[in-house]
Amino acid sequence: MIFIEAGTHSLRTFDAQLIFADQLTARGFNVCIDAEYLPKDAGRGRVYDAAKFLVDPGEHEVERVFVLGAEEIDDLLLASLRQRQLAANVPVVATGRFETQQSYIGAKARLAYALGREATVLDLTDFQPRSMLPSAACPLVADIRPTARSAVEKPNVAVVLGSMELDAPETLSCLARMSNRSDYTLQLIVNGAQNKVINESPFHDLPTILYTDLSARILAKTTDVLVMFGHGVAGVRMAALAVELIATGGVAIDCTDDEAIVSSGAPALIGPKTPLALDGYLTGKILENLAGVAEQATKSQWLHSVDISRLEKAADLKPQKREPIRTAQRTVFFPTNGVGLGHAQRCAIIAKELPDDMAPIFAAFPSCVPLVRREGMDSIPLVQRTEVSANFNGNDILTYRRLGAALQENDRLVFDGGYVFDSVYRTILERNLSAVWIRRGLWPDGRSRPRMLQREAVFDKVIVPSEAFEELNDTYSYGDHVRNVGPIFRRVVQSGDERQGLRGRLAERFGREFDHLVVSMLGGGVASDRSAQLQAISGMLEDRSDCLHLVVTWPGSKVQPATFGWSNTHVVQTFEATTLCLAADLVISAAGYNSVLEILYNKIPAILIPQSAPYLDNQERRAQALADRDLCAIITEKEFMKLERTVSDCLDQGDLEVYRTALNKIELPEPGAAKAAEIIAEAKCRK
Repeated sequence: MIFIEAGTHSLRTFDAQLIFADQLTARGFNVCIDAEYLPKDAGRGRVYDAAKFLVDPGEHEVERVFVLGAEEIDDLLLASLRQRQLAANVPVVATGRFETQQSYIGAKARLAYALGREATVLDLTDFQPRSMLPSAACPLVADIRPTARSAVEKPNVAVVLGSMELDAPETLSCLARMSNRSDYTLQLIVNGAQNKVINESPFHDLPTILYTDLSARILAKTTDVLVMFGHGVAGVRMAALAVELIATGGVAIDCTDDEAIVSSGAPALIGPKTPLALDGYLTGKILENLAGVAEQATKSQWLHSVDISRLEKAADLKPQKREPIRTAQRTVFFPTNGVGLGHAQRCAIIAKELPDDMAPIFAAFPSCVPLVRREGMDSIPLVQRTEVSANFNGNDILTYRRLGAALQENDRLVFDGGYVFDSVYRTILERNLSAVWIRRGLWPDGRSRPRMLQREAVFDKVIVPSEAFEELNDTYSYGDHVRNVGPIFRRVVQSGDERQGLRGRLAERFGREFDHLVVSMLGGGVASDRSAQLQAISGMLEDRSDCLHLVVTWPGSKVQPATFGWSNTHVVQTFEATTLCLAADLVISAAGYNSVLEILYNKIPAILIPQSAPYLDNQERRAQALADRDLCAIITEKEFMKLERTVSDCLDQGDLEVYRTALNKIELPEPGAAKAAEIIAEAKCRK
């Protein structure tokens, strides 16, 4: 294992460690970083980057040590090297930019004192006489592999705002116009302060990404044209991005005040110093000549100075190539959001429609694993988010690690959820996956749709399962990649004899004969609390000798203790909720996508009580569409008196027959599970 150390402990040197570790890993080396280097204020992006490198050094054998930023060595590093007592055959290589020969000799002496032997110290000034960022602790190097980007129909233009202030309103207005251009795709790379200004402005839907949201190497792979503003290069990550981009055939445009990129000798173009002139410069001079500009860059002698193979040779490292673990493509379904049960059920329905030669597996939270395994599919268990965790995205970092371990280049990932988490976004780009997003509609009012859709571009296909009625099918994005399919839900066939047999078993199980079976499915209180309504229903049915009331939840759902205090109300935790609903006379349900479709297609009379948490879909709108067609009754969260009257009208006044009649007459769209499976099977690997 190669350990990447740093001369000092700071955010600057930690960035250098992450960048160099990522580059060596891409070259096939096994690399790690001592977890002691993780700064307390590392921030979300750096933690994701570091997750695959941080280790307890006592658990790994040291094969080689790299020390970055050796021009400045503190006592922490020297103590660490001395404590490890490295064997004489473990090479130690240090890199730095030394202003004088004396500082070079001083670094060698301090390392030799800690190691008890000489270390190989490389002066990066010998490799790069004019560095793009002289203060960078890491070697600004890259794998020189120019790739033709002239075939790109719509180039990706990344604009680094650098030290630019955004107080002038015309700046954001100009960038907003550029973001709507049809001949290129714009992405702004910003720092935290700039991101805050943009989010609080009328232009909050501008496509932004923070410096630390992706590694420099991955950013370079997804960028065709890099534009850099401000004074100097905006830190080591942006310097590494510029080097990686040029080395892999991209075009860099230097719009910095001091022409920091061009002055280093890099083959970059000098562009306008203000964003106001950038659009005309791109469309008038650059985009139609991308191939020629990139070809000229490949002839630059500067590429020799940043060639990582020179550094590897000086450090006596032999490039390695990792063989793929598998040759067959793997398809992984990742259902998410909340506990993910509804998402898992939809994914399982689609997975069962896939061709026989595809053997999908799931990455699922513990709440979903039994459901998935009941369907005969394997599952990679994920870690559920807990309310007591101090790290709000800690479980997503673990998800990122597990997805990364399960997937290799050109595998297929099928994600079902409303928000594209960092774990999904990063894994798709880093593993070059064929990716499909199953995305339902009816987003709640007030949610920024452009902000929700910013990460859509990483997916090859977006499958949109439709609602039952056309007025509910909102359109959020357009393009050949967006594919609408029919409703996706679980169908259960139950004969009359099976229905009566189940009702008889329920009467025997609960020791109570009944004429009416009422099933309540109002969730487990995770999305929005419906315990008050559940208590009201239990109370109004308590003294009805002709009625049995079952509260049906998914296994593992939260159930209020008071629910167990009623003699005529019984809690049933099961994956076969639909079977119980088919045997019921009345179902009282939330208005989630799966529940409503099962009620409609299985023609089950129901009272719908929509949930209303801000991150859920618009359940009230969905329920109202059914009520407007006399397919169900609808009760809002505050209508307790109406709830009692409605239950009574259904059981005693014949309203159930009204709903049954309407359900039997309504024409519904063809289910879309088979079509969704066909789209997934056809999804091609990313280029």
